[in-house]
Amino acid sequence: MKNITIKWLVCIAGGLLLLSSCSKMNAYKKFEQGGEIRYPATFDSLKVLSGKNRVMITGLISGDPNVVKYRIFWNSGTDSLDGNINRSSGVDTLKQIVSNLPEGPMSFELRTYDAAGDISVPMNITGNVYGAAFQSSLDLRGNRLVLQSMLDESGGAYIGWADEDGLVTVAGMEAVYTDYLNVAHDTVIPAQPVGQTSLLPQFDVSKTYQYRTLYRPDSTSIDTFAVAYQAAPLLTEVRVPNNTSPASNSSNDGSRWAILSDWITNSGAENHNGYGGVDMGDNSIFFEGGYGAQPVSNGKIYQVAMLPPGTYTFDGSVNWWNNNGYNYVYVAVAQGNTGLPDWNNIGAGISYGQLTNGYDVQTQFTLTQATQVTQVSFGVVLNMSTSSNDGESLRFNSLRLYINH
Repeated sequence: MKNITIKWLVCIAGGLLLLSSCSKMNAYKKFEQGGEIRYPATFDSLKVLSGKNRVMITGLISGDPNVVKYRIFWNSGTDSLDGNINRSSGVDTLKQIVSNLPEGPMSFELRTYDAAGDISVPMNITGNVYGAAFQSSLDLRGNRLVLQSMLDESGGAYIGWADEDGLVTVAGMEAVYTDYLNVAHDTVIPAQPVGQTSLLPQFDVSKTYQYRTLYRPDSTSIDTFAVAYQAAPLLTEVRVPNNTSPASNSSNDGSRWAILSDWITNSGAENHNGYGGVDMGDNSIFFEGGYGAQPVSNGKIYQVAMLPPGTYTFDGSVNWWNNNGYNYVYVAVAQGNTGLPDWNNIGAGISYGQLTNGYDVQTQFTLTQATQVTQVSFGVVLNMSTSSNDGESLRFNSLRLYINH
């Protein structure tokens, strides 16, 4: 009797499992007179890409060759749109824009249809829509900060940007400017989050540039948002690498003297056994002749730049000067890239200024070619001391090239 009861219990349990299985198998089937209704294939890998009062819905479909269209529902099913599907033999891609949406999270339902009118099971996805509220938050945030605006030695506007804080994605910066040929430019600069610099070529130094920041609300967004344009100040200086103390050096004697990086130095300025221009004690821009060392004989350091039309001042700010009654130190500018005139023919260049005090020396010059940049060499010419018995020394705080307005 006990065995018969167990057998009946097994049979009953098996029957229940079979009914459950049949119920699941038929969950997506309907029957009517004439047979079973087919459910068309659905999309795979569905995504909602955010946008400005719109989204893009993407997905993949394969397998079922009879699917001919899809329908997207939103707003609790009260709004919808249809799209056609032209099936290929492989995998086909859905890319559908849904426009005129309110800002905020949004849910969507998708169904596919075949030529016979059969309807797929629903597919549900959610995404975000951005609009006026997000724009207002960006307006309060404002533009990405510009840390530095200078004329690059190539003749373009050099811009150094502040690092991004990561709170919102910066897609880029849009800059509007006019070059020295009077050609207008509207340039979009893709953003880099850290250490970014940009160059606006052939910049007209008599004018400024405007820029605005382009933001993307998230990494999937199909749209960018922009804040209002901001005018940058006029450029007032040419970018001169390694032009202030403390200065970097390209090589040194392992003791006191070194050669300036980024500057071209002639042998006359390397009067300390092949080195000179940097005192490694404080890494200052420093020249010294005599005091037991060789004189600085027609020494020169210079850099080369491409400058658009304009008026410029090359300035040397002096920290220390002991001329010992021997005064042949000049800042000078010459056309071309071959360097500066000799100290005893200093007037052969574009312009020069002679050091006559212990705090500053400068020279002003104007380039008038209206349709081209001019290549110039600018730097310092020194003839210091006449022998190792006397002495003369000079330390610069900086060597700067200013744009006059």
